[in-house]
Amino acid sequence: MAKNIILHLREYLGAHIQKIAPNTQAIDDKDHRHKYDLLAQASVPAVLVAFYKFTRTPEGAAGIASYNNNISPLDFALGDLQQTAMQRVAQYAGVGTGQAKNVMEAVADETLRFLRNELGSTLKPETVQQYFSSQRHDILSHLPEDLQMGYLLQDSTIDDRANKMEGPMSGLAHTIESIFSASGADKNKDKPKT
Repeated sequence: MAKNIILHLREYLGAHIQKIAPNTQAIDDKDHRHKYDLLAQASVPAVLVAFYKFTRTPEGAAGIASYNNNISPLDFALGDLQQTAMQRVAQYAGVGTGQAKNVMEAVADETLRFLRNELGSTLKPETVQQYFSSQRHDILSHLPEDLQMGYLLQDSTIDDRANKMEGPMSGLAHTIESIFSASGADKNKDKPKT
């Protein structure tokens, strides 16, 4: 079973990151006493959802599998959307854009390092897609709605409240969704490039 990247990044940053309540789309404020916790709460799932979305294409997954440090991982995953994402994270946490950028870059760097260690000799585009597919539900259940990352990444399923629901039926639905998400990514690899 793949290690949970949210748990790893929470430990790496030394911050409190929690799941978002599906009904209120909020976190329990008493658990976030520091702006750093809010910054981590926004940065970690925002960066991870960008990587998830990036890996849905064969080119994106191949790029991550063969990443060679020519460009910052945050530029790699978000491209032209980076500045907007940083502003949203900064606003959510009540910090400056520079501080948000620093934490988001640290998260992106550590994500790629962790992914390489986790996948090891099996690191290839297909395993990158499978890994992020297996982590999708957990990433989305930590993603604050206020960031509107689904709107930014042009994927309405990202901000859907159903992604944050827990329980036996929701768990089954998320498992089925992960299977189809992984197989859908596999189908794209055989399509000719236009």
